[in-house]
Amino acid sequence: MLKQRILTAAVLVPLLVAALFYLPPAWIAVLFGFIIGMAAWEWAGLSGLQRPLTKATYVLLILLVGAVGLYGVLSQVSLIVSFFAAAALWWLWALIELISRRDARKGMFATFAGRMVGGFLVLVPLWVASVYLMAVDAERPRTLLFLFVLVWMADTAAYFTGSLLGKTKLAPHISPGKTVEGVAGGVMGAVLLAWLCGTMLWKFDSEQLARWIGLAVITVLFSVVGDLTESKLKRVAGVKDSGSLLPGHGGMLDRIDALSAAAPAFVLGGMILLKS
Repeated sequence: MLKQRILTAAVLVPLLVAALFYLPPAWIAVLFGFIIGMAAWEWAGLSGLQRPLTKATYVLLILLVGAVGLYGVLSQVSLIVSFFAAAALWWLWALIELISRRDARKGMFATFAGRMVGGFLVLVPLWVASVYLMAVDAERPRTLLFLFVLVWMADTAAYFTGSLLGKTKLAPHISPGKTVEGVAGGVMGAVLLAWLCGTMLWKFDSEQLARWIGLAVITVLFSVVGDLTESKLKRVAGVKDSGSLLPGHGGMLDRIDALSAAAPAFVLGGMILLKS
């Protein structure tokens, strides 16, 4: 399994990085929309939709709402903060649900309607946030690439730290394999990456660097919520992976679950902590 994960990542990561550097922003938006569409297809299946036509309709609706969100955020400056604040509030509510509901089959995603709406709340802000970071970055794709690497590094550090030192289960009723020690390792990896990039690439002063590191920590903690939220949906659906598209990784949704919460949190946090 680990060998498959490494081989798949070795193929896909360079392709994604090359696309970020060489494709124009409009094509990046299309590429991300394609990824969101694949994830929405998997979400539809996990939510109980079985017919290809109904799943395709759900995917198209998510892409339509996402396109409207993209247009609104990129054309109306006044909508930016409210849009990402709403997304962050959804994820905070998801965190409360994860903590308070010990039975994974109750609360969030317990109903078909809840799962249907949840797909929009999870996937649309991710698409909008990713394209927004590309659009506003004068040195693109530096900021978006940092976000991707931040989440990937935190996930990798959490995996190995949890494997070596993990003893305290984080949320055994949702994801038995995740540990508090693993999350701590992921946070430490995020701090190290943020410090390195903040000093070497962005050349922040001490105050800005502290805020930058704080933003990285917040982003990684949100990524854990995104990961657990998708795990809860899979637990409700009674499956291990969202799909089998990516060998060793499961489905597309399994690869972007952490980013789905991390991206809007990173954008909103950056507006608040780095505006000065």
